[in-house]
Amino acid sequence: MQQDVFDKKIDILFNPESIAIIGASADPVKPGGHPVLSLVENGFKGNVYPVNPRYEEIGGLKCYPSIESVSGEVDVAIIAVPANRVVNVLHECARKKVKAVIVLTSGFSEVGNSGREMQEEMVRLTKENGMLLCGPNSQGIFNALNGMSAGFAISKLQTGDDNFKFYGFVSQSGGFGTSIYLMSSETGIGFTYFVSSGNEAGLSFSDYLAYMVNDKNTKVVGGYLEGVKDGRNLFHAADMALKNEKPLILIKSGRHAAAAKAAASHTGSLVGSDSVYTSFFHQKAIIRVEGIEELNTVLSVLAAGRPLPKGNRIAIVASSGGSGVLLSDKCVSAGLEVVPFTEITRKKLDEILPSFGSSANPVDTTSQILVEPDLLLKPLKIVLDDPNIDMVIYEHWPGLELNFALLDGMIEAANATEKILMVFMLGSEHLGREEFQYLRTHRVPVARTQDHAVRVLGHVTRYSRRIKEIRAARDIKMPLKGIDRNRVKQLLEGTKPGQALSESLSKQILLAYGIPFAPEGLAQNLKTALKIAHDIGFPVAIKIDSPDIQHKTDSGGVKLNINTDQELGAAFAEIMENIMKYKPGAHLNGITVQKMLKGGTECIIGLKNDEVFGPTVLFGLGGVFVEALEDFSLRVCPITPLDAREMVSEIRGHRILTGFRGAPPADREAVYDVILRVSQLAMDFKELKEIDINPLVVFQQGVCAADALMIM
Repeated sequence: MQQDVFDKKIDILFNPESIAIIGASADPVKPGGHPVLSLVENGFKGNVYPVNPRYEEIGGLKCYPSIESVSGEVDVAIIAVPANRVVNVLHECARKKVKAVIVLTSGFSEVGNSGREMQEEMVRLTKENGMLLCGPNSQGIFNALNGMSAGFAISKLQTGDDNFKFYGFVSQSGGFGTSIYLMSSETGIGFTYFVSSGNEAGLSFSDYLAYMVNDKNTKVVGGYLEGVKDGRNLFHAADMALKNEKPLILIKSGRHAAAAKAAASHTGSLVGSDSVYTSFFHQKAIIRVEGIEELNTVLSVLAAGRPLPKGNRIAIVASSGGSGVLLSDKCVSAGLEVVPFTEITRKKLDEILPSFGSSANPVDTTSQILVEPDLLLKPLKIVLDDPNIDMVIYEHWPGLELNFALLDGMIEAANATEKILMVFMLGSEHLGREEFQYLRTHRVPVARTQDHAVRVLGHVTRYSRRIKEIRAARDIKMPLKGIDRNRVKQLLEGTKPGQALSESLSKQILLAYGIPFAPEGLAQNLKTALKIAHDIGFPVAIKIDSPDIQHKTDSGGVKLNINTDQELGAAFAEIMENIMKYKPGAHLNGITVQKMLKGGTECIIGLKNDEVFGPTVLFGLGGVFVEALEDFSLRVCPITPLDAREMVSEIRGHRILTGFRGAPPADREAVYDVILRVSQLAMDFKELKEIDINPLVVFQQGVCAADALMIM
């Protein structure tokens, strides 16, 4: 289904003309009672139909004995009945032709097999009858733009002022999501939508995200994410956010969870779930935050109405030399540059600061502020005017009494510039609580710790830079010629899931996609091996070719730098003996005789078909280094030319490819080309689960693959 068509369909959940609450209660504390009261109190303009045979009316509204007895049409049904009754209620909704259901009830897949069976029946029923399904185990949905509060956790919809209704949020945890909503509301930032996605038996986290990303009223979209089943849908939602230049901010838990399965290839063993998420977030400019307070502070920066920072140059205004130096260290670690001021700025600062202060960056106003409070504001205004500076972090000591003149001065300074001003509140949280809230509600970003302030500015700066990079790279094209898809289809005929392909078959597939290999031949006996060696020329390498042996080195199935017939004969015999000991009965295609590649840099390009995101490509230095050092980069397919370039440049060992210590630079353009070809192969043939090209030898001109492994 096309995304725009789907968005129009899902819109009924957020903008219904009529809502029924099945399992309605007169007790507003109960899940079935809360939505009745909340819909009325928040000014929902549509029809509200409480459904419960025990009541004649609830909250002044007529109560119906069943959904089928409701006189009018029902767009959305909120279901708050015991789990064992939900399926029967869904049958009634289907007969009523309800368009969407929000199932608040828990007790389904989250509790085991019996609940899972009921949930599966729920999914079948809703699909067969064309009903959208939110939940089960959801705390509901609200739309602050029309007063629709279809849940049981949130009562009063916090909308902020008209200019501040811009934030949509999706949570995979109902309770934690509600906490996020309540804490975010204290910032004065108004929500447009909030969704508790529950078990996601029907609509998913990515579906709601996509809806909000496409919504004109929503300027920023956030979420609490534990994991997605539909990584491709999340990929497309993120692409839409990039197209609309709409920030996505996610709290993603499970950072340190172990990979679900061991894999046969080097790539498969390296690629864990969170490593893919981390790479994907960078790839799509998604801001990943560590918790609620960090989320809210990023929000406050984006909601302040300032343009995104033009660069990463930061100024620090502190009242302590030590604090300023420590902040400088933290800024540099976060990728921010503490740059010198212009001479004009230095001169202006010197005129107002005490002789024992510092007009350098970071500015040290000293303890003189205790007797001269104006020293808190004057340097700030001067520094904000400096053309070398993109943002300012300002250290503020809360006083024993509220100084509204000082706070208003900060607000005035923030409003007078397009640059980001971040206030760091030093000292007691108790003393600074009112000042913190006063600044935040006046759209001045404020943080309680140095680390927090610096991390947030780092997030926003990286997002700004990333958006510019993606925008600038949209027109970069690297057309892939010489791809023979039909040949690969023929080669893959008869292969089975889980099957390891032989080296020779793997190479034929890669050759069909234009990836070059060293001259070689396959020999079933020594005589043939000698002929191949003479044809391609010594020195050669020989290695076992068997679909039953993925790691040839571990089996003793590889010999390198063979220069004579005698060496070849001895190596041939030794490999055969090693294989008989390592894996008796292994199917042998023969022994590959390959031209030894002289010089160059060994790299690895691999693929893993990730369970969540699908095809994911890895790049790193080759040989054993990729596993020993874990120095690699990842991208989710399809990969763009920008992605390919970044993959090569972001590994720690990339300097080896740029011409380290006088060596000639390697042909990185050829590496980008191979990365893009592997990505295209993965998208064309998703049945390929793992690929290793290790090593890919990169020369001053061109590349050449020396080994390949594929697993279906």
